[in-house]
Amino acid sequence: MTRQELAARLKLTEPAITGILQRLLGAGLVRQGKRQTKTRYQAAEFSLVPSGAYGLGIERTPQGGAIALCDLAGAMVLCEAFERDEAFFDAILRIRQAKAGFPAPLGVGVIISSGADDEFSALFDDLPCFSLSKPEAVLAGEKLFGVGEPEGGLVVILIEDRVQAGFMINGRFYRGSHGRAGAIGAMRPGLGEGTLDMAASAASFRAFLAEGGADDIEGWIKQAARRLLDGVVTIAGFFSPGVVLLGGDLPDDVIKRLIDEIAKARLEKERYFVPTGWIPPVGALSFPSRDPVYGAAVAPFIELLLPKPY
Repeated sequence: MTRQELAARLKLTEPAITGILQRLLGAGLVRQGKRQTKTRYQAAEFSLVPSGAYGLGIERTPQGGAIALCDLAGAMVLCEAFERDEAFFDAILRIRQAKAGFPAPLGVGVIISSGADDEFSALFDDLPCFSLSKPEAVLAGEKLFGVGEPEGGLVVILIEDRVQAGFMINGRFYRGSHGRAGAIGAMRPGLGEGTLDMAASAASFRAFLAEGGADDIEGWIKQAARRLLDGVVTIAGFFSPGVVLLGGDLPDDVIKRLIDEIAKARLEKERYFVPTGWIPPVGALSFPSRDPVYGAAVAPFIELLLPKPY
C-alpha cells in the first residue's frame, strides 16, 4: 500500500505514516517498492516482509504436545504434534535456538495447560511469553488473520471435553473479574435439566456413539444445536457480539451440521420467542485444522508489534 492509502485506512496523517514506516523499514518488517502506473509518476509502495518476524505457539498435552511457527504474513511454516515429551522438548529447543531452518521467534504464545511444569517452562524462559486459554488462542488467530474484530466484539465457542467460550472486544480478552469467564459448559436451561457439557460436548458425542447411536447422529446434533443456541442467546444478552464462531474437537462435517442446525433453531425462535435479529448468527472458525496452536503462534505479533487500542 502507498502512504496515502495507509493514511486513509488508518486515519492518520501522511507525516505520521512516514515516521512509522521508517521505523518498520529499519526493523526489517516492511519492504519498499515502486507501484507501476501508466503515468511517469511511480508512488512508493510498502508491504510486509513475511520473514521479518516469527511467532511460536505451544500447546502442552499430558505426553508431548503441539507446536506451530508462524511468519509475519500469517503463514504457518512449521506445525508438528508429538506424543513423547523428549521429542516435544527437543523441537522447542531447536526452534528457540534457530536450528529448525528459521530465525528464532520474537516471542511465544503458550496455551494454559495443567501439564505445565518447571522443566517445560524453562525451555522458553528467555523469550517474551504470553499465556492464553484455548479460546483466547483461537481469538488471537481470528483477530489477526481470520475474521478480524468486528464491531461489538468476537466470540468463539469450542466444543471439546468441556464446552468453552472466549470473548474479545477492543483488542482485549474478556476474562471476568475472577478469570473464570467462558466456562459455559456448566450452564443449565432450567432446574432438573442437564448441563451444556452433558448435551453438547465432544465427550457427550463420543459417549453417544459408544452407546450405539451412530445411526442417529442427527438426533444428537439437533439436541446439541438447541442447547448451544441457548448459550449463544445468553452471551448475546450480555455482550451483543458482532460474530460468533464455532469449532472444536468434533468431525468437520458434524461441526458444519451443528452450525446449520443452530441457524434453523434460531429462525424457529421467532415463532414463539422474540425477533432474533439481535442474536448473532453462528459461523465456522477460519482455521479449523490448526486452531488453537496457530492462534498462540500469532499472539506475540499482537502483543509485541501491533499498537494497543487501549
